Amino acid sequence: MPGIFFGLSTLILTLILTPEERIFYVEHILVESNLKEINLNTLAGLRGWNFLLSRITLILQTIIYLILLIRISNKHEKVINNYFSNTEGKKINWIKNLGFIAFAVSLAAIIFALLGRSYFIHHNLSLLIPSVFFTTLFFLVGYKGNTQREIFERLYEQEENNANEEIQDSFENDLKTRLLRLFEHDKIYQVNNLRISTVCESLLTNRTYISRLINDEFEMNFNEFVNKYRVEEAKRLLLSRENNKFTMEYIAQQAGFGSVASFSRAFKEIEGTTPGKYREKQNNLVD
Repeated sequence: MPGIFFGLSTLILTLILTPEERIFYVEHILVESNLKEINLNTLAGLRGWNFLLSRITLILQTIIYLILLIRISNKHEKVINNYFSNTEGKKINWIKNLGFIAFAVSLAAIIFALLGRSYFIHHNLSLLIPSVFFTTLFFLVGYKGNTQREIFERLYEQEENNANEEIQDSFENDLKTRLLRLFEHDKIYQVNNLRISTVCESLLTNRTYISRLINDEFEMNFNEFVNKYRVEEAKRLLLSRENNKFTMEYIAQQAGFGSVASFSRAFKEIEGTTPGKYREKQNNLVD
């Protein structure tokens, strides 16, 4: 709506400006950005204030949408942490980073507009800087958007199929016991791309019960719950003498992590140190 308003107002003011007023506007306001020449009593001054207010509105819109973008990204983060054990490839932190870049670019564009276009008129090659920057930014937005994996369609289908099952009272009472058995005895956490829907199928229940149990009883989301068991499994492998010859890639795979990076990140969050330093420290204590 602001874009439509300023677009129409700019068109109307431009059409009713006399040729002399247009020249004055371009030379003294648009090019030189002489704010002292912006007089509301003249049409050229109104056109100048319209231009200035459009830039101010742009930066305000950018701030508002950046805040909304961060809120939506954080909400998305919570959702996938309750669905997936390995969240790599499903996070959209990159879009928040691009949001901050867009904010910085918008701010810089307004500063350049206030400084005036005379600099770019006399230094034509300097136009390559904003041109290349904006082109790269839009390419990254399009590229990341097209490579972002869809993660909800299949998940909702599974949830809908499981949601129609009736759960007996006795089943609800021992759900926690069966969940712990599934992780501690069956070691389902070793499944690389484990989803909460897979746990639901194994326990013959729906996502609502499992998610509520993990959130309320263990005060964790699904991702944190699974990683706790994976880190414990990794610690066992790291402390085993026969596994000293194995690489971190092998240990990460055996514990159920999707990559060494996710393994190291989860391990450090829980243990406060990296897997390599943990193994080195434990080996020194034994020696």
